[in-house]
Amino acid sequence: KLILLDSLLQEMSVMCAVAGVQRCTRLSSLLNPACVQVYTAHAVHANFTSKKISVLKDLKNLNESPRPALLLGLAGLIPFASAPVYMLNSGFLLPDIVTAQLAYGATILSFLGGVRWGLLVKGGDKLPPSWAQYTWAVTPSLLAWAALLMPEASVGCGLCAASLALTAYLDLCQAGYPSWFRGLRFVLSSGAVISLLATLYCIYKLGVKKQASDYLT
Repeated sequence: KLILLDSLLQEMSVMCAVAGVQRCTRLSSLLNPACVQVYTAHAVHANFTSKKISVLKDLKNLNESPRPALLLGLAGLIPFASAPVYMLNSGFLLPDIVTAQLAYGATILSFLGGVRWGLLVKGGDKLPPSWAQYTWAVTPSLLAWAALLMPEASVGCGLCAASLALTAYLDLCQAGYPSWFRGLRFVLSSGAVISLLATLYCIYKLGVKKQASDYLT
């Protein structure tokens, strides 16, 4: 019995050793740089396919933009830019103008999320319809909603400007978008962010001044 028990223990130890070697082999294969590189590439491909930002190259391709997209996009900057220009020209902070610009900015932010969603519906190797992609497509709408819920207009404008800058950065990094689209995206988003920051300047600079309505009381 002791001999049988001893042989059984030896067989078990051999089996454990073999299993350990197999696990170590699998672990070493996973830790192999080539395997890690393949796994990382697969993970990135399944979620976000990124590219190096090349703003100058994208701006050079602006002439390839469809004329309706270019003209309507540039016209979309008018509501952004007119708000701070009007307030700076009048010398007064106009809360209704600030609210109107913030509402417009939130609308545009939601629209940009819809652009990504629409491109994901078409699909492609560089725009995989993954959870990460679709989740980000709905995130701008949530950020826009949060900006409108802020108790202070200054906080709302700041959040909207930061969100527009973030979405622009991710779109510029996203492979699969046409070069002209990224160039147009850079121009329009820059104009929108600068306009919102100019409104923030008006809030802090003109907000401390006596307002036009104060002269009527």
